[in-house]
Amino acid sequence: MKKFRVRTNIDIEIKSPAFKTVLLALVFMIILFIIVYPMFVFKGQTSDVKTQTVVMRTVYNTIDTPALVVRQEVAIPDNAVGTVVPAVSNGSKVAIGDSVVEVYSSETLAENAARLKELKAETDYYESIAGAAKSTMQTDIEFYKTTVNDSLFALAGAIDKNELESVHDLSRTLREVITKKQIATGTEVDVSGILSQLQAEYDTLKSSAVPSSTVYASQSGYYIDTCDGYENAVDYKNIKNITYDEVKAAIEQPPAASVGNTGKIVTDFNWYLICNTTVNELGGIVSGDTVRVTFANSSVDELRMKVVAVNQPETGDGVTLVLKSNIMNEDIASLRYASIKIKVDAYTGLVVDRQALRTVDGVKGVYIKVGNVAEFRAVNIIYSDENLCLAENTDNAFSNHLELYDEIILEGTDLYDSKLLN
Repeated sequence: MKKFRVRTNIDIEIKSPAFKTVLLALVFMIILFIIVYPMFVFKGQTSDVKTQTVVMRTVYNTIDTPALVVRQEVAIPDNAVGTVVPAVSNGSKVAIGDSVVEVYSSETLAENAARLKELKAETDYYESIAGAAKSTMQTDIEFYKTTVNDSLFALAGAIDKNELESVHDLSRTLREVITKKQIATGTEVDVSGILSQLQAEYDTLKSSAVPSSTVYASQSGYYIDTCDGYENAVDYKNIKNITYDEVKAAIEQPPAASVGNTGKIVTDFNWYLICNTTVNELGGIVSGDTVRVTFANSSVDELRMKVVAVNQPETGDGVTLVLKSNIMNEDIASLRYASIKIKVDAYTGLVVDRQALRTVDGVKGVYIKVGNVAEFRAVNIIYSDENLCLAENTDNAFSNHLELYDEIILEGTDLYDSKLLN
């Protein structure tokens, strides 16, 4: 039988230039497709996202209500003839026999007396600077940096709140700490010339600012330089038993006629804040609690006050609160009628933006960015309002719950676990 052999080596010789060009182009397109296509597929599985770092915050439910300040006050008899100038600062503590008011026979003399007080304050300020310049003590520069920053922020806050009465004093404080910082870093400061000028002006005015009479404190307490007509609006001695209707009447009634312009003495260091609220707003406040109170449209700082009475009528849901404090300063001394916020229930948790919340398999949570991957974290909402939500801080890295400093994904499309992110 005749055998046939099949040759397996195939030699192809391409002689056509056009065919070579087409073939090379085809090979190039195949290679390009192999390289580029996966890139488009990968891109389609990633997402641009906007994130927000998780922080901790405390928010409060508040009771927002008008309130009236009640003090034990004794008006100073107004028998002065002339221009009255307070001899002490508003809210200052005084003892029996202390000078509280000086009376001048003319406005010019009263203006001279006011200028003398300004000169005294300026002299004290520059003497403080001079004392710092002479000091050889080594002072930590970081202390002055911190003091300058604190003074600057306090001044900015006063300006922002339009507390113009505080701006002058805060400006002086800022100038003083800046100067002391310069001295501590080696800058030479000589204020002897300014002190000489202040002393010369003081000596000139001193003889032309003699009061025609002086009013002395007949009792110890705090001096307040005005009477506003509410001095007897409420029975101070029976303050803890005040009723809802009595508080309502005291807040709504117009002030009585002023008894004079020489001021009054607050004879008891304890003063009270009375207001009305409802059972629903009261929360868990009971007598003996300490609450935080803020004052709207006032330069008074937040105060911690003790709840000394929670009085409820036999009918209705109205409740009267009586709060007590013994803190006094110039700003508090000027308080009488105030719009207040009483902080009731505190909630501390992780801040979660509403738009980030999602529900996955019946579990409420958010997606976070871990490296370049999206991961789902459960949240337990403990507080919510129209602006934000607070989630419980589980403080457990193995709980699959949201944690402090996680990067919450605020904006992203088609999110799921392990999704690659840009």
